[in-house]
Amino acid sequence: MDDVPWTSTPLVGRSTELAALLSAVDEAKTRRAGAILLSGDAGVGKTRMLDEVATGAHERGFGVLVGHCTDFGEAGLPYLPFTEIFGRLAGERPELVESVLTNFPAIGRLLPTHRLIGAQPVPQEGQLDRAALFDAVLGAFTALSTSEPLVVIIEDAHWADDSSRDLIGFLLTRLTSQRLALVVSYRSDDLHRRHPLRRPIAEWSRNPRVRRVNLLPLDDTDSRTLLSALLTTPLPEIEQLRILERAGGNAFFTEELAAAASMGDADAVPPDLADLLLVRLDPLSDDARQVARVIAVAGRRVPHTLLTAVAGLPDRELDAALRELIDAHIIEHPGNASYYFRHALLAEAVYDDLLPGERVRQHAAYAKALKDQTVAGTAAELAGHATRSHDLATAFEARVRAGQEAISVAAPQEALKHYEMALELYPNAASDASIDKTWLIVETASAAALSAQQLRALKLLRKALAELPPDAPRLQRAQLLTPLADIALAIDHDQEAHEAISQAMRLTSDEPASVFKAQVASMYARVSDALGRPMEAERWANEALQIAREVGQESAASDAGITLAQLRRRAGDPVAATKQLEEAAVRAQLTSDPAAEVRSRFLLGSIYYEMGDLAAAKPAFQLTTERAGELGRQWAVYGFDARRMLALTQFVLGEWDDAAETARVDSMTPAAAAAALGGIGLSVRGARGDTSVAEELQRLRKWWTLDVMLPIIGMQAAVDAYCRLNQLAEAEKLLSDVSTLCAEVFQTEWFMARIRFSAIGLQLLCHRVVQEPTSAAELVARGAELVSDGQTTAEKGLPPGRVLGVEGIAWLARLEAEWERLRWLADIDPPTPAEHVATWHRTVDAFGYGDVHQQAWSRLHFSAALRAAGKVADANEQVALASETARELGAKPLLDALGGADAGVGPAALTARESEVLALLAEGRTNRQLARELYISEKTVSVHVSNILAKLGVRSRTEAAAVARRDGLLG
Repeated sequence: MDDVPWTSTPLVGRSTELAALLSAVDEAKTRRAGAILLSGDAGVGKTRMLDEVATGAHERGFGVLVGHCTDFGEAGLPYLPFTEIFGRLAGERPELVESVLTNFPAIGRLLPTHRLIGAQPVPQEGQLDRAALFDAVLGAFTALSTSEPLVVIIEDAHWADDSSRDLIGFLLTRLTSQRLALVVSYRSDDLHRRHPLRRPIAEWSRNPRVRRVNLLPLDDTDSRTLLSALLTTPLPEIEQLRILERAGGNAFFTEELAAAASMGDADAVPPDLADLLLVRLDPLSDDARQVARVIAVAGRRVPHTLLTAVAGLPDRELDAALRELIDAHIIEHPGNASYYFRHALLAEAVYDDLLPGERVRQHAAYAKALKDQTVAGTAAELAGHATRSHDLATAFEARVRAGQEAISVAAPQEALKHYEMALELYPNAASDASIDKTWLIVETASAAALSAQQLRALKLLRKALAELPPDAPRLQRAQLLTPLADIALAIDHDQEAHEAISQAMRLTSDEPASVFKAQVASMYARVSDALGRPMEAERWANEALQIAREVGQESAASDAGITLAQLRRRAGDPVAATKQLEEAAVRAQLTSDPAAEVRSRFLLGSIYYEMGDLAAAKPAFQLTTERAGELGRQWAVYGFDARRMLALTQFVLGEWDDAAETARVDSMTPAAAAAALGGIGLSVRGARGDTSVAEELQRLRKWWTLDVMLPIIGMQAAVDAYCRLNQLAEAEKLLSDVSTLCAEVFQTEWFMARIRFSAIGLQLLCHRVVQEPTSAAELVARGAELVSDGQTTAEKGLPPGRVLGVEGIAWLARLEAEWERLRWLADIDPPTPAEHVATWHRTVDAFGYGDVHQQAWSRLHFSAALRAAGKVADANEQVALASETARELGAKPLLDALGGADAGVGPAALTARESEVLALLAEGRTNRQLARELYISEKTVSVHVSNILAKLGVRSRTEAAAVARRDGLLG
């Protein structure tokens, strides 16, 4: 169960690093799983170190599994190192793999026998099941480690494909009590600033179970020790110094320089590294050199069967050549019917030395062997060889097959790369090729959307439509327009979605009933629903179902059934809609329709959220998030939305740590999704007093257009931060910018978030009127505009028949309460004390559906209204309730506004401004005098005095002054 060959090269000067690696092995034996990231420059000795680790692991009773990443160029075979691991295990220990497959059938997708050209696909439910695949790999390693502890080595991770990096990252986060040690090696000198492994390495390193070991060049003493061990005959001291200087502590370079020097005149050692490495081939026979070149063209590794088919030598001569290469320590033969160069640098040097014609011929030979299935190979391998041999027709078909294979193993990123290369190669497709270009474009766009690259998908589809000739078949145009509408709708480009699907409807109107026609009608219904046109949506959803029944494929219109359920919900029948969506989810799961299943489950959670039943919404979104992950749709529409809504629900419920964890991103998270989830993270941090969230939301500005929910969610935290920094102008500009953006995206000035934005705008005006009492009239006039905007939105922002959900009702109440507070603070047409109390009371009750943070803020303002009305005991009760919530949440800004952690109790609860007012009050100042001296309004003074009386537990200004003198509060 290993593939790390024994080598005669001595290990010198690595005792500290080896001890660190073996300590991880020892800990794994005691059920403390861990990982090592082993880095170092090319040739510094990483593979030699891994040899020693494997030997030490064997001596300790461990099994060793090794997988290698290979440089396939721009797109390769997803999960290659894991396919190698399980493939080798299947060959050496078939009974173990049978047991693994019984318990973790998803592993079957990774076995080489199911990934080769012409292989039968593994039976599976649904197209993608990324989470199940990841869980299966973890489960398999865990199960294997129960019989014997396990070391899993992944070599050359700098060449890892996206999906392999994601799977490695997943495994690292799941290391707990398994008898498992994971070692990942990579070239540190290859990790330039934009290298895709750079970010994951930083993320993985933060895991407490992950340690980093960096192999530095050998020092002078160790380099000399290594050189002495390598030399078969002594060299003059000056020659040894020359070798040591040129090698620079690199173990591999030292070996090669020593070998070259021992072959003759040391002065003849080539100055260039590549030439130095090629010196090793000079003494070999012509056959051996030719076989080395053939292996170099294959990559670092090549199976014996493929080498036999390509080398062009009789078996006897091939065996002799291989033996010569092995004896010369140029290639290794680990005993599993494959060969590879002892070091990747040597393979690169041999390949680079080939003449262009030689490379083309050798790649062509490999392509022919793979294409004819003379030997087993994958579509990704065939695509690479065919491209490099200029057989572009074969490369085109292989890229398409490689893309399909990548999708089947939940690797949409790699599928996208293969499909995009196939599109570039399409002009070179064979005349009899059966692959339709429109189909390929749609598949490419789908892979982009699944990879959270919706804008890339839209760009591709728009370009394809623009390039269609005017006389293109109507159906072809409709086949591009329909996915364009789907993806545009997903990122709130509603108008583009409507234009696209409307055109598709016209183009298919005369077509006979078909599955595609049902899908077009279903998409039109969904877009109509999004645009607030319920009658059109209902008509075409029913039409889609009818067409699907006519062609005997009712499942083709499952999306239409979900739209009808959505319409029932909007018509005020959430109970019936809930039942319909539950049934739709089950049907979609049974018929392997992942998109319909995830959409129906997401909408189910949305119904609960709009009804204010957050206790039901949370598990619904949680299940949707889990199923989306299992189906490989965690970054697609509805799957990602469910995760964000889960985090938002947790935030509203006051489960802030859980919300932050749900929104946490890592190296596996696409950039757009990471930015979108950042809105929740900003909300948590901002509510706890982190003022940097304001600047951070601005830094995320480039993502706002793609995902308008990001600034909508992050708005409150950023505005509050600006207020704490006393940057009210910046807060107002942010509010204006986001409002303008929302009006553009939603194509109406009465977008529903405007109710909340108007309330936040009034909060800002309340801040300003306290600081700028001379501007009170102007600020109240602006407040009147805001309250009018919010109320008009409540009236006009919903389609006919729709009513506000509980969240909208709460913010509408808050809007009206903030309007009264502004007039009260400005002392311009103020509400009566009873009116003010009643309005804030309604607001507190309105947020009682579960928004604990906003309810606590509302209690704060409610308490101020109660004090002004002379209801001090009631005010103190509200402060106490708000303080309890603030302490539980760790909401520092709220605690500060309440007067600190002990708000409402004693002198310590007084704010700085209240202490200032108390000092002047003790000197006998009237409210008017206080206002004039502090440059604030009399109404604001009145609020401060009420707060002081409540916090000191006194009934009059005279008592307050006496307590202040008695307790030394005036110093």
